Amino acid sequence: MTGEVSGARPAPSDERPRPARWVLAPASVGGLLFTVGLLVEVRCAVGRCPAAGWSRFVALDGAGALPRLFTAAVFLAVGLLAALAAVRSTGWARWWWAAVVGVGVVLGTAKAVSASSTVEQGGGRYTTLVGGVLLSVIGLPLLWRAGRRWAVRGATPVTLALAGCAVAVLGLDQVTEAVRSVSSSPVALAVATYVEEGGEAVAALLLLAATSAWRPRRVIDAPGGVSRRGW
Repeated sequence: MTGEVSGARPAPSDERPRPARWVLAPASVGGLLFTVGLLVEVRCAVGRCPAAGWSRFVALDGAGALPRLFTAAVFLAVGLLAALAAVRSTGWARWWWAAVVGVGVVLGTAKAVSASSTVEQGGGRYTTLVGGVLLSVIGLPLLWRAGRRWAVRGATPVTLALAGCAVAVLGLDQVTEAVRSVSSSPVALAVATYVEEGGEAVAALLLLAATSAWRPRRVIDAPGGVSRRGW
């Protein structure tokens, strides 16, 4: 078994994932935020909204609303942790983590600006779905194979977490559209939107936890394997 750097073998303690219990804190905030958003949307559906500005502020799928910005921030945090992992890696492992940085930044930015809705309006929902599925089916196995080939610790769990994000982003949107097509109930649509947006947030949090647990804690300074402990 080889480490991330030729000639250097990580210490046994560094080969195991570190618990990412700190992710429970943003998960609790997100759970509260999405639940409030659902209650407000149901209230607006069956009666009078508490206030126009307040309802827009916590709208589950509203551009610039807190739930969407929460998920975007989680994806950007994934990019930040992956960037730290890239700095603490060398060789091809650094490029692998750099690819995860790119994925986190792209997903976070796309979520913040509602890029999927814009693309669907321009190219059609099914065209967008097929494009996303093809990109996931081709890109994720390549990322996993590269991680295994370059002995990147955590390549499998991080790639699996990314696959979970792909399923949530692409699949739950179809569930919401199915509910919209068979039901005219605004409450049913609010619940479906809650499941969709909340599911994406959960997938993003799992990716954040996987990235935090498996990122390198040691910095390899030289080919001889001299290292120092990092945060």
